[in-house]
Amino acid sequence: MIVSRHAGGVRALAPAKLNLFLEILGRRPDGYHEIESLMVAVDLHDTLTFSDDPSGEITLTCDDPTLPTGRENLVVKAAERLKRASGCTRGAAIGLSKSIPAQAGLAGGSSDAAATLVALDELWELRTPPDQLDALAGEIGSDVAFFRHAPAAICRGRGEVVEPLALTAPLYFVLICPPIGVSTADVYSHLIPPERPRPLGRVVDALVAARPDVLGPELFNRLQPVAESLAPALSRVRDGLASLDPSLDGYLMSGSGSAYFGLGRDLGAAQAAARNLETLGLGRVRVVSCGPQAAENAS
Repeated sequence: MIVSRHAGGVRALAPAKLNLFLEILGRRPDGYHEIESLMVAVDLHDTLTFSDDPSGEITLTCDDPTLPTGRENLVVKAAERLKRASGCTRGAAIGLSKSIPAQAGLAGGSSDAAATLVALDELWELRTPPDQLDALAGEIGSDVAFFRHAPAAICRGRGEVVEPLALTAPLYFVLICPPIGVSTADVYSHLIPPERPRPLGRVVDALVAARPDVLGPELFNRLQPVAESLAPALSRVRDGLASLDPSLDGYLMSGSGSAYFGLGRDLGAAQAAARNLETLGLGRVRVVSCGPQAAENAS
């Protein structure tokens, strides 16, 4: 997440996320599922602008007409939650330019909400303590807190319990977003948690060691077969990535889908995979990365 002042307000870049590992530990009494996930933020961003509104109103405009702009949008929810918690009487006019597809497992809405908390804290000069912003993020949505600690973290609970990880080297991915949306609620409603959850340790070790060749075989997502059973056309995307082996070290669906990614050994491998995928016509293809260079590329 990159937040900066500009003439007339604040600008924020809200990144997409990829799940390199996602296991479901069980169903909680509150109806949510207990998860254990390893997530990274990548340099595919939504752009948000914030300008002060002394009237106290919170308004949102978006360049995607299919998205709601009222209180059901997590951006508005985050703004109103911060305003209420801080006692601030000021408002904001928020503009949202979407690049992260919806219903793709990339958490664009959650990232936008996290960016809203940080940007409005800056715009309204609130100086909210970091732990309070983390608490607000956890209340707004399951993935929102992760983006307060990107670029990499282990997420537990509903996703709101975040353990940040340091990245010592960049990782490069080819990302493919098919023209198919998958409902997260539908995927979870058809999920049967495993009796013996898969352990997280090896994928974390590989990520911290910056070893794509070791990380690739450890990529795992418990939700992937469920999503593919609900939307069988997604298997074509999976098979397309599989056909690129061994040019990719591994491939996986992110979150509840429908986006997939392949892990390249380096930037050149990811770019070559992207060129090959584009010939298959399976969806929008681009190369993304995470690590120290991602912020530089976005700025």
